[in-house]
This record gives sequence, C-alpha cells and structure tokens, in this order.
Amino acid sequence: MGGLVIKRAYILAQQKDDFASTARRIEVIFFLATPHRGADLAQLLTKILNITTGQRPFVADLHRNSLATQSINDEFPQYSQDLQLFSFYETLPMSYGVGKSLVVDKDLAILNYVNERTAYLNANHRDVCKYANQSDPNYKTVRNALASTIDNFRTRQTVSKRELDREQRRRLDTYLRKQDAPEDDLMEIDSIRISGSCEWLLQKKSFLGWRDSANTQLYWMSARPGTGKTIVSGKVINHLRDLNRDCAFYFFNHGDRAKATIQSFLLSMAWQMAFMHTEVLHVVLEVCEKDEDLCQANYRTIWRKLFVEGLMKVRLVRPQYWVIDGLDECRNNSDIIPMLIKVVKCCAGRILVTSRDSFEPYRQSEHPGVRVLSEHIATDDTRTDIALYLKANMDHLPAMDHEDSLIMFNKILLKSAGCFLWVRLILHELKRVHTSAEISQVLEDVPSGMNELYSRILDGMSAAPYGKVLSKAILIWTVCSTRPLTTVELLHALQIDIKDSIDSIERSIFSNCGQLVYVDSHSRVQIIHQTARDYLLQAGVHPEFGIDKQLGHKRLALSCLQNLNGNEMKGPRHRNLSSSRLAKQRSPFVEYASFSIFDHVAHVDAIDDEVLSALDRFMGSTNVLSWIEHIARSSDLSRLVHAGKVLRSFLHRRSRDLSPLGKDVALLNNWATDLLRLVTKFGKELLSSPSSIFYLIPPFCPPESAPRKNFVSSTRGISVVGLSAAEWDDCASTIFEPNEEFRALACSEKTFAVGTFSGNIMLYSVETCQETQRLRHCERVRLLHFGNTTRFLIAAGDTTVRIWDMISKDQVWEFETTERCMSLATTEGDELLLGALRNNTLLVWDLGLGTLRDSSDWTENLKGRYDYRSRQAIAAAFCMESYLLAVVYKGQDILLWDLEGDALYDTYDQMTGRRGAHAGAIALTFNMAPDANLLAAAWSDGELLLFDTRDRYVKALTVANAQVLASSPDGRTLASGDGSGNLKLYDFETLKLLHCIRSNESYIRELQFSSDNLQILEVRASRCRIWDPVALVRQDVEDESSDAVSLSTASQEVPMDSIKGTPSITTLTCHEAGEVFFCGKNDGSIHMYESRTGKHVQKLLSHGHAIVDLCIVEGSDTFCSADLISHVMVRTLVRQAKEWNVEATVFDRQLKGNVRQVLVNEASTRLLVSSRVSHTVWSISTNISEIISTVPREMASYGSAYIWNAGACSWITHPTCKDQLLLIEGNVAHLYDWLTFSRLTTSEGILLAESVLPKLMIESITPCFNGHIIATAFKDSREARAKTKLLFWNTSDFNIQARNCVPVSKYHYLSDQVQVLIGSDRQKIVFLHTSGWVCSVDEQATGTGHYTRHFFFPADWLSTDAPLIIKMTKRGDIIFARRDEIAVIKRGLEISEGGFDGGVGKLSSLIGGGRPSLHVPGDSR
Repeated sequence: MGGLVIKRAYILAQQKDDFASTARRIEVIFFLATPHRGADLAQLLTKILNITTGQRPFVADLHRNSLATQSINDEFPQYSQDLQLFSFYETLPMSYGVGKSLVVDKDLAILNYVNERTAYLNANHRDVCKYANQSDPNYKTVRNALASTIDNFRTRQTVSKRELDREQRRRLDTYLRKQDAPEDDLMEIDSIRISGSCEWLLQKKSFLGWRDSANTQLYWMSARPGTGKTIVSGKVINHLRDLNRDCAFYFFNHGDRAKATIQSFLLSMAWQMAFMHTEVLHVVLEVCEKDEDLCQANYRTIWRKLFVEGLMKVRLVRPQYWVIDGLDECRNNSDIIPMLIKVVKCCAGRILVTSRDSFEPYRQSEHPGVRVLSEHIATDDTRTDIALYLKANMDHLPAMDHEDSLIMFNKILLKSAGCFLWVRLILHELKRVHTSAEISQVLEDVPSGMNELYSRILDGMSAAPYGKVLSKAILIWTVCSTRPLTTVELLHALQIDIKDSIDSIERSIFSNCGQLVYVDSHSRVQIIHQTARDYLLQAGVHPEFGIDKQLGHKRLALSCLQNLNGNEMKGPRHRNLSSSRLAKQRSPFVEYASFSIFDHVAHVDAIDDEVLSALDRFMGSTNVLSWIEHIARSSDLSRLVHAGKVLRSFLHRRSRDLSPLGKDVALLNNWATDLLRLVTKFGKELLSSPSSIFYLIPPFCPPESAPRKNFVSSTRGISVVGLSAAEWDDCASTIFEPNEEFRALACSEKTFAVGTFSGNIMLYSVETCQETQRLRHCERVRLLHFGNTTRFLIAAGDTTVRIWDMISKDQVWEFETTERCMSLATTEGDELLLGALRNNTLLVWDLGLGTLRDSSDWTENLKGRYDYRSRQAIAAAFCMESYLLAVVYKGQDILLWDLEGDALYDTYDQMTGRRGAHAGAIALTFNMAPDANLLAAAWSDGELLLFDTRDRYVKALTVANAQVLASSPDGRTLASGDGSGNLKLYDFETLKLLHCIRSNESYIRELQFSSDNLQILEVRASRCRIWDPVALVRQDVEDESSDAVSLSTASQEVPMDSIKGTPSITTLTCHEAGEVFFCGKNDGSIHMYESRTGKHVQKLLSHGHAIVDLCIVEGSDTFCSADLISHVMVRTLVRQAKEWNVEATVFDRQLKGNVRQVLVNEASTRLLVSSRVSHTVWSISTNISEIISTVPREMASYGSAYIWNAGACSWITHPTCKDQLLLIEGNVAHLYDWLTFSRLTTSEGILLAESVLPKLMIESITPCFNGHIIATAFKDSREARAKTKLLFWNTSDFNIQARNCVPVSKYHYLSDQVQVLIGSDRQKIVFLHTSGWVCSVDEQATGTGHYTRHFFFPADWLSTDAPLIIKMTKRGDIIFARRDEIAVIKRGLEISEGGFDGGVGKLSSLIGGGRPSLHVPGDSR
C-alpha cells in the first residue's frame, strides 16, 4: 500500500505550489508489488475482519478497482509523463493460514504506461524487498535497475551541464555584466604575494575555528592602512580553494568607482555563486529574466530581488565562504553589514572581512545566532611576512657586504611596524641610491609613520631636477579623476594639460611617481593606496605637490574642455559626412572628457573666469553638438540633464558674488535650460537618430535658445519661421500616444506613471521623460498611486486593485473590489493600503501579507439628513496626516469621516457665496503639507472653496470652474483643470491665481505635481504634458543645494482677462505661386500669410463663424470659402504693389445642409457645394448665380453610421480632364460634367476594388506625379484614434467606361505608414509618417519599398485633438498650422537622412551599417 501513498503524495505535490519544487526533483519511482488497481485478497481480508472485532477501514480501498485506486489512477498519468517508472511484480504465492495465493496479481501490479519498465521477482509479496545476500537474483534485478537509472542521470547531467555551461552562463554574463574583475584582482595579488607569507594566519585558532566550526560566523580582521590586508585576503581565498571549499570573494577599491559600490559587490557575489552552483544559477537566471535591467538598479533592489528573494532561498549542502577585502573602501559600507549578517544567519555562510576599522562602530545591536570574531592584525603577525618580502627584494638593492645587508635588513624590519606599504616605499627609495653612505642616510632619515613617509616622498620629488611638472600632473589626474584612466587616456590628457609631448607614460609614472602611483594589470593608473589619496588632498600638506581639490578639478575641467573644443570634435562640415567616421578619428580621451566634464565643473569655484570662458567657447561652438551626439549614441541622456543642472548650479553660485550679466553668462544660462529641454522634448529623436542634433533639432528650438541662435542659418539648411514664441514655453515635455486614451496619473521622485483606458500603465523617467517600462493592468486604469516609500505602485480599475513592486516591476498583490475605487492612500511605511469605494465602503489591505484587513461602511450609522446609504459617492480624498476621508455625493454636502475614530467628523456645504441652489461638490483635495488642515473643493456652479478642517470655517473662495484638483507636496500650490481645458495654479493658502496655462483642447482628466514641487503633470485624451512654469519656483529661503534660482518670494496674482484665448486655424490653402497662403480660423476670419517669413500679411474678410473649407482656383486669384453655418463666398483677389485686396464678390449666399466642401472650376464659372444632404453645382458670375443641378445624397447606404458620418465623400477636378469632376463616396467613384453636373458614369459607378474600403470613409483626394496618379486617404471615422489608409490609383482608370479600379500595387507598402498626406509635385509625394517624420517618395523610387526621411515635427506639435493641417507650397516649403499660428519649414525637403525600408520601417544599409548621416546637396559650413 506504500506505493499508493507515494502516488497520491506525488499528485498532491504537483498540485500544490508549496511543494512544486519537491515534485520537480523526483524523476524515477520504483514500485515493488504495488497494488495499483487493488488486490483480490483484500476482499477476503474484509470478510475475516467483519466477523472479528478488528476494523480496518483502509482495507476497502484495496479492493480491485476501488474508488480510491481509481481516483489515483485517473490523475497519476497526467502528472507522471516525465517520470521513469519501474514496476516489479511477485511470482510466488504467499500462505495466509486458510489458503495460498498471490497477494497482488501481475495485472494489478503493473501500470502499462509507455514510460514504465516491468520486471518479475522470484519472491512472494512479503519477500520482494528482502534479499539473502548480494548474490540473490532478486537483489541483482533491483540493483541493476537502480544502477542503470543512476548511470542515465550521470550521462544526462554531463551533457546538459556542458550545454548549460555554454548557454546559461552566457546569459548569466549578459544579465550580471560578466564579473571577471575579482579573478583578475586575485591574480594580481597572487603575483605580489611572497611564497610562504601569511602562514601565521593559518595557525591562528580563531581562524581555524571560523573555517571549521559548524556554527555560522563572521570573522572581522582589522588593521592599520598598508599592513597587507589585501594580501592576507588573497591567501585565505587560495587556502580555501586548496581545501576544495566553495569560496566567493570581492576586493573593494575606493579609487575605482566601479569597485567601490555595494551594487557591484552584490552582482559579483551572485555571479560567482551562480558559477559554482547550478541551483543558484537557475534562480539567478529566473530572477534576471523577470527584470533584465536588474544590474542597473540600486543596491537595495539587487539585494532584495537577487539575494533575499532568490539566492537565500536555495539550500546548499556545503558551507559557503565569502572573503571581502577593504570594506572601509566601500561607499555606504554601513549598509552592507546587515546584509552580511543575514547571509551568515540564513545561508550558513562563513564570511571573512578585512577593514581598517574594527567591527565595533558597525555594531548597532546584538545579532542572535551569529558569532562575530573581531581580531586586529598585530605587528608581530606580519613581521615574518615582511622579513620574507625583504629577503626577496634585497638582491635588487645596492651591492654591499653580508654584514651591512643584515644591518639594513634589521633596521627596515624594526622600523616597519608591520606596514608593508611603508616597506615597499622604502625599498623603492633605496633603489635610487648607490653608496653605503646614502643607504645609511636613507635608513636614518626615513620616518616610520605613513603621513611622514608620504611627506618625505613628496620632498624627494621636489628635490628632483626634472619632471616635477609632469609628476604634479600625474598626481592630480590620478587623485581627481572620476574613474581610473587607462595609460592611453592619461597620455592624451597629460599632453593637453601640460602642453608637451610625453615619450612613455608608463616610464614617466614609474620614474616620477612610482612610489605613489602604479599601473595595474588592465593598464589603469591607480593611486598606491587610499591613504595616499587622503594625504594628498589634505589642506597644506605640501607646498609643491599637495592637491587643492577645487583647483585640481578646475585643471581637469579645463583639459576636458580643451579636448572637447578641439578639431576632432568639430561638427561635420558637409551634411553627407558620416559622423561615425569622425568618431573613429577621435582620441581615446574623448570618452572620459565627454562623460566627466561636468562632474569636474561641479567642483570648481564658480567665480573662476577661466572656467567660465572655456565653457563659453565650448558651448558656443559646433563642438557642443558633437558632444551631445556622442552622449546620445551612448543612450544615456541623463548625462545631458546632469550637465544642464550643473550649469544652472554653477551660475547660481556665481550670481552670489558677481553680476549675472554678460554674453558668456547669458549663453551658459541658455544652455542650462536648453540641455534639459533637448532631452525632454527631443529625447526620443536623439536616441533614434543622434546626428539629428546637427541640422534637424536646432531649427525647431525657439529663436532665443542657444541651439537655434548659434547653429541655424536663415539662408542655408532647414529653417522654421512664423512662430511668435522666442523662448521655450512652460511645457517641458509632451508624451503623445495616439492609440491610447490616458486616464490616470501618479508621480514619485524618479518615476511617473500614466494609466490608460486599454489597461496599460506606462512608466517614465522624471529626469528625461523617456519611457522606461510598461505594465499591464488588464482593465481600464482609473487610479494610480505611489506608496510613501515609492516601493509600491498601486493601480485601481473598475473591479480590481493591483500592486506592483517598483524595484522588480513585478505584480505582488491583486485585490478584487465590489465597486469602483475613488481614492487610494497608504500609511507612512506602506504597511497598509486604504481604498474608498463608490458604494461607501472603506477597504484596508495589509501590503505585507496581501490580505484584506478590514472592510467598513462609513454610512452605516448615519441617519437623517446624512443618511447616504442608498447613494453612490462620486469622489473622495484621503488626508493621512489628519486621518480624514472626504467624500462627495452628487448635489450634496461634503462628508468628512474620521478614520481613526471611525465616526463622522464634519460636513461642509458652500455656506457663503452660493451661486446655485442645487450646486454640489465635484472635486476635492487636501493640502499635503503637514499640519495644514486645509481642504479645497470645487463645486458644480464654478466656485472653488477652501475649508479649514481644524477650525471648521471657509478660509477663501474664488470662481474657478474647476473639474479636477491637485495639491503640491509642499502644500503651497493648488492646481486645477477647468471645463475649458485650462490649467490654473493658485496659492493654496489664499486661492489667489498665480498662473494660467490656456488650452482649447479636451478637458484635463488628472493632475499631479512632481515630488520637488517644480513641475505639474496633466493628462488629457492621448496626451501627457509636463509643465514647469516659473510660478512654481517660490522659495522663501535660498537652498544651497538647489539647482533652481529663487525668482519669487511672494505670490503674484494673474488677472483673469489675461487668460482670453485667440482664434485657432481651421483650414489652410496655398496660392499657386507659392508666395502666400491663406488660413481660415474658427472666428470666421480669413487671413493671408507670407511664405518666406511665415508672418501675417493681412486679414482678408470675415464670415462671422468658423471656416470649414477654403480653396483657391488654380491659375487665378479667385478663392472660395464656407463657414460652419453654410455661408459660402467666392471672391476675387487683386494684387496692388505689396498689398492684396478683395475686389469683386462672385458669390455670397447663405445655404442649407451643413456644407462640408466647396470647389470652383478653372474658369471660375462653376461652384460645387457639397453638403451633408446634397451636392449642388452653381453657375457663378459677378452678375448672377443660379443652380445648374442638385444631386441628393443617399445617406441610408452607409448603415448604422449614417447619423454622424453618413455620406463622407470628397471631390476634385479630374487631374487630366479638367472639364470633369471626380467624386469618391464610400467605395465607389463617379465622374460628373463640370458644366452640366450630369453624371457621366453608370449608376453603379466605378467600384474601388479594395476589401477594407466598405469599412472606411474617404478623407482626401490628392493628384500626384503631375496628375498621373491619384492618392486617396481613408479613415474609419467611427474610431476616435483611427489610422490613415493611403491608397494610390492610376488616374487613367477613372474614365467613363470604367466599371472598377484596382489600387497600384507598387505603392502598397505606404498604405499603413502615412499619417497625413501633405502634398505632391511632379517628382515626389510628401507625407507625414506615423513616426512623426516628414518623408517623401520619388516616382522613380516607388515600388522599391523605400522612402526618404527629411525631418521630424516635435511631439507637442502633433499632439492635438484637432486634425493636423499640413500643406506644401509650390516652392517645397511645408506649412504647419499650430493652433492660432503658422510655422513654415523652409528647405526641409532638401535635407535627407538616407533611404528607409518602407515595408518594415528600418534603415537601409548605409556607410558601414551605421546610422545614416544627413545630406543636403551642395551645402557646407
């Protein structure tokens, strides 16, 4: 029966997550005479038991085919497919008193599975597991089965391990950034260590106890600087390896940033552990596959995910040894101690740590279960090692007799005081003398302390007749560099710094600074010891070689700027010059200079004019563009943000002592803002096309910005004219996702999240505004909330609340709700999550356990006027500072609930200033400042009230028409979004208006402030915008660490009349000559603009209502316009000198039917008016106008969509038959006679043969390639975010005899890639690609699947609710209507960025497969 129990246990293990790991470890099961289907003898046993007093209920389960065995046999096959099964059956009967038979017959003892092996045993049921000896045949049968299984295991493990070593460890190297550095460090240490040294440690009882004890221990060895701690660590590592112990190790190095962080330490230890243990490898890969960017996370994230939740759950059989050297050189080293204690406690780890400090300063509390052995390396411990070191190096000293050598040996040993570094430096000095007298003098004069020794070394360097300039430079670069430079990098840096050539950098280092600086095995230049760095940076340590940190950074900054400002970093002179070729000619020092320049500027004295001038020269030259491109190619745009902040801080510090005036200061001040804006506005384009910084991005920057002012020519290259803004606006960035509908928003210190109706959550970097990751909520996202510790991101939908760990980006909890959640809040440490539901339910979840802790109804005990039990709330807000919940009901007072007392706290109505009898609150927010006790509430009649919740009165009142509210984290500012889409900022204490951002777009759905209070984020429709108006910079006291300049200390109210809007452009058409173009606006006015400058020329006329269509007759100066109320005008323009005048009125009538399109023939004798109900052609002249013919429209043919989109159609004059009209309506085309308006085609028309067309609506018709091709744009107007479907047709196919028309196949690759068809000339089609680039296709290139990219529009230009209005003039200028203004992009089509594969949207192969360069024929600078 034991076999049945095993089967059931295995099934349960497979079904239960808690035992899944156990089930996975089982690969073979051996069954010895197991009654898989029961046993016939069980029935006899049951009968016997029935007539006796004994009862065995389980015996019934052993009956043949009992329910118990059937249940097991039904489930076992699906779980045992991957197992190897062995079934042995008995062959001898067993006597049981009243008879003799087999207990389990063969057919009951075998399973008949494909993966089963069967064998008989010559034994009865009792003896199948009993064997006489090793010669017993039954024993051999079972043994051979076991042996073959083990052999298969070994074979399979060997093969799989080979493959695992290749593939899985390759993945390990990728995820954890291959960690070879510790082995390299160990090899270097081994090469230094003298054979036989450090043996004293192996004799110590404390060490042996740590090594061999069954108890987990932390062995802490401390010693003075330079006593050979690192050598001792290397000895311990090799000793443990010799004993075949599992040992991982790490050497901290303060001089190398990459080796001084907890992050690099944890990654290295995880890599080594995974390399030693397959079980650990699997866990590490599993964790990293969930978060491929884990190695870039902070150390707390890596510790939690990789160790606490990963490695530490693996149970290893052997003890694990960790050797950690130089813990004092680790940054944040106090944070590493709890980690080490946890490793010791949870993983049976034995850790040896070396440090200058003893363990006592880190001992915060006792650690039960962990024994800490703290030992100091004494002088006597290392005396033998120093003696060995001296013996090994005595032969390299000046020759002398044995007695003198012995005297020198003993003197050095005596004065060494156990310090290897001191001995090493002394031997180096002795090698430079040659006589006995000089040797004696060195030994007599040399001090025994390290500082005294360093001082002596520097004095010796001062006495050298040559090389002092180079020596000082080497020391400064080694001490002040942000990372160790390679010898090649340092060579170039020094030659720039000292303005001289250097023969051999390695020899220079050895001969000039060999006692303080060395070159490691990776050719990196390192300071000999951290104590040397500390000594050199001490104030006044040495008059000649002491290093002033501020001046040292200045020297490095100037050298970096000189390198970056050199010829090798100049921008390309020709736009077809590949920047990748330039990069190959640059010196190795460019990489360091590019990434570290502003780290050094951050440490220099801000009043230093030399640094200011150098920065001015660099930032004013084209080299700065090459620098930006170089940074962008590394994909680390945060370095540009860092540079902008450093410049701002530099100027802020400078302004305290010097005037902020001057061209150089103005330039740097511009760049301080420009660098941030380049990243936030053009980051996506910079990453995808770094070379765009040279010619594409600067023209779209404001005229007063440094990139535009310094690097854009008005006569060469691309130029953008017409816009009025001279400086950057308040919008830092615009995120536009046309296929998404944004709904929710949350912001933490480093990340902001946007939730959509489709269930996506996009995460963005606060610093760069670039998307970092996407999460999936699986239902529309209504609310987003970051926990107070920013560890959690909480998302609430209609019925689900999900919690993500922001470190791992993994979903940790999921809670179901009965109603939609209105507001979320977390307690201070994120232990609890509170949610207020629309059905008056308050839910409290435990985020530690993932369980619902409490559920209550705040209306349960309310009676009378406030009996809201049957009502649904519409909004709510938490104040965790006061433990209040404010709830809003439609048309009712605000209810305040005391969360701590679980009782009604208060109720608020408008109390004063009521403007409507039935007004109710619609939005509210608490002031987020501690002890503020303020609640702002917006009412449906437009009032905004401020309540004091402590003293319970209305503190302030204003009219705001707010729909949504948000408080800044510091509680100083209140933001509101009104019904017109305007964003307003108020002083929270007084409700005085500080700032208004006007908008004519859709209403704001959500508002959030950044954690630093300096930005306000908003979402509406498909856009998220980040604003940083000056009004938010309101500092009462200047913050020394702030990058922002204090601009205001008092609230400044903005008058309401300053918020009035301006008319937006609704339609646009270009004059045939290309000199001017015309715009219709939503106030009914029609204006003329100049193409050359984009400036407004004059207002021509006004309809009084929004213009819906505007056209100009080809070959004449007649134009036609129609407005929103179907008022149609045809006027004639006359040019007199420099002015245009509207002369004759050809047609002026108020029509019916909602006019959508107007068209005039070439002779200006016919006017087509297309409305929602009919198409009409008029005969027009200055004397009389009459209807020629009217064609009613058959709206019903468009099915259920006719109410809104019925009869969507488009007309043009036939491109090759000017006396005909071409109509496309649905998927049918018709031809009409212009003069008689008689239909020339049959009633069925010309069927457009394309399967998708019946579902789409025609949007526009554009003749292309001199009229030989017709381009049609279709859209599904029933979808708010529908994409354009572009189809091309041969114009000749639209003739009177045609019955159907097929799209031209060679243009099919463009069908789904065009957002807007801009225009066409004889040679090319110009369109806005879905990526935001303006592209073109030449007629000769069509069919090849390629198109040419010219330039891109900024994201905030494309993010609009209204249709994009983009046209092309005859001269090739691109006209872009941007709200109420016009932007003219000149020479944009002359610039190109190579060919693109239109089929897949990828770059075609260019120079060396790199990114394409920009090209303008014949242009250079």
